[in-house]
Amino acid sequence: MNVLTIICWSVVAATVAWGLTLRRAAAAIAILRLDTEREIRHWQDQAARARSRAVQLERELVRWSDGCRQGREDVVNMVPMLLAAHGHQPCLCQTGTDGGS
Repeated sequence: MNVLTIICWSVVAATVAWGLTLRRAAAAIAILRLDTEREIRHWQDQAARARSRAVQLERELVRWSDGCRQGREDVVNMVPMLLAAHGHQPCLCQTGTDGGS
C-alpha cells in the first residue's frame, strides 16, 4: 500500500507541476504577445509619421525649387537694369561682341 500511495502522489505532483508550468508559460506568451502588438503599433505609427513627413518635405522641395527658379529669373532680369543704373554698357554676348569695342 505504501508503494501505491507513493506512485499516486507522484502522479498528482507531476500533474500539478505540469499544470502550473503550462499556466506560467501561457501567461508569459500572453505578455510577450501584448508587447509585440504594442511594438508593432508603435512602428506602424512611426512609419505613418515618416510617410507624412516625406510627403510634406516633397511639397516643400517643389516650392523651394520653384522659388529658386523664380529668384534666378528675377536676378537675370534685374542685372541689365543694375548695370544700366551704374553706367555700364550691357554685354551683347549673344552677338559675339562685348559692347565695349
